[in-house]
Amino acid sequence: MNSNESGARRRALVTGGAVRVGAAISLALARSGYDVAVHHHSSGEAAASLLSRLRDLGVQVLGLKADLAVPDEIRRLFARLSSEWGRLDLLVNNAAIFPSAGLAEVEPAEWDRLFAINLRAPFLCAREAAALMRPDGGSIVNIADVAAFEAWPSYTPYAATKAGIVSITRSLARAWAPAVRVNAVAPGPVLLPDGSREEERRLAAARTAMSRTGSADDVAAAVLYLATAEYVTGE
Repeated sequence: MNSNESGARRRALVTGGAVRVGAAISLALARSGYDVAVHHHSSGEAAASLLSRLRDLGVQVLGLKADLAVPDEIRRLFARLSSEWGRLDLLVNNAAIFPSAGLAEVEPAEWDRLFAINLRAPFLCAREAAALMRPDGGSIVNIADVAAFEAWPSYTPYAATKAGIVSITRSLARAWAPAVRVNAVAPGPVLLPDGSREEERRLAAARTAMSRTGSADDVAAAVLYLATAEYVTGE
């Protein structure tokens, strides 16, 4: 699968793939022999830098800019991907926003945009990607969050979107089996938000079984496993 023949290479799309965990996933996929399409919205400079690093690894790359809150932009993204590559082997639904707000402060417009980006977009991207994978099959890995299973009052809308990701992962896995496998990674504390205080980092680490926060590379390793675990779906 690491052949220099582009037609033999596996091809992956990572949404939100230019920064933070997304960048780590993009790099890990390239090092494993995938051609990588990197989606971004407002991280154009970071995307250009990452694409250069990926090219240095000897893989084909594609930069795709889109606002995933807009369904028409998702359709255009996949139309370009289809035109350039013709097929897709792996989709990593990583793009998400992570606003904090007290329950009384959440505005309807903020709620709607959060659900559009964090939940509706992964569903629409999965549907577009699956059409490019059949009949050869493929894999979708959604990035959920431990917040899907815990109570985070200051992040209630965000946690609700991640619980939704877990639900659609199971539903799509059942609907598209056996051709397209659909799984999710639900990280604990990994790359805490910028500006997090040292006390917050210490408490986050103390709550984990490993007594440390995770790394972006930990998430990337889980994605790589699920991308190639051919008897795992809906997990």
